[in-house]
This record gives sequence, structure tokens and C-alpha cells, in this order.
Amino acid sequence: MKNYGWNFILLSLLSGIAACSPQPTKDVPQEFKKGQEHFHRVCSNCHGSDAMGMETKAPRLIDTDYIEKAFSNDELRETILNGTDKMPPQKNNVSPNEITEIIKYLRYSQKTANLVTEDETQEEDEDEESVDEEKEGA
Repeated sequence: MKNYGWNFILLSLLSGIAACSPQPTKDVPQEFKKGQEHFHRVCSNCHGSDAMGMETKAPRLIDTDYIEKAFSNDELRETILNGTDKMPPQKNNVSPNEITEIIKYLRYSQKTANLVTEDETQEEDEDEESVDEEKEGA
């Protein structure tokens, strides 16, 4: 009977810990759901629900600083596995396949947020100016 009591307490504690993780607020296509689940299991306690940061200790990942042009998939994978001076390594908490799914989910979320780098914004402005000049010359 004593073992049953301890098992119940342990199960309750583990359930409580899992329930404390920020939960997803965004619906994603089926092909990104595994990544979303893995992200919220491993990363959301620090990076916030849907990687949006907010009042968490880690940066929001839905940000131009972390889009693929600025922070490659290999850099993201390396950071997840081995951590940084501010982030603990997650290699014991997530498999290589789960990391791949997390990266797919993050890239999808960044894309749907319409994130662009400063360089891309300048290129768009230059393209618009070129089109305007062509219209004036016609």
C-alpha cells in the first residue's frame, strides 16, 4: 500500500510539471504538429508558448534574429544539443529526429509571421524604387 501512495504522489507531481509548460495557442498544419509538441515539451518553459518569448528568461524565437538567413538550421541544432552560456544542453531531452521536427515547426512559425531581415527590406525598397523609375521613364 505504501508503494501505491508514493507512486500516486510521483505521478501527480509529474503531471503538474507537464501542465505548467506553456501550451500552444496556434493551430498548425498536421506536418508541423510533432515539432510543435516537441517544442512545447522541451523548449516552451523558457522560450514561451509558440516560441514568442514574452516574460520568459529566453529570447523569442519568432524573431528576425533567428530566421534561417541569420541563424542556420545547423546552428539551431547545435544550440539545442549543446546549449550556450545561458541555455542548458538539451541532448538528453530530445532525439535528433525530434530536433528536426522542432526546427521545421520553428521555420514554419517564422514564415507565417512574415519575418524578413533588414537586408531583405532594403532589397524590397530598392526593387520598388526601380519599378517606380521604370514607370516614370515610360
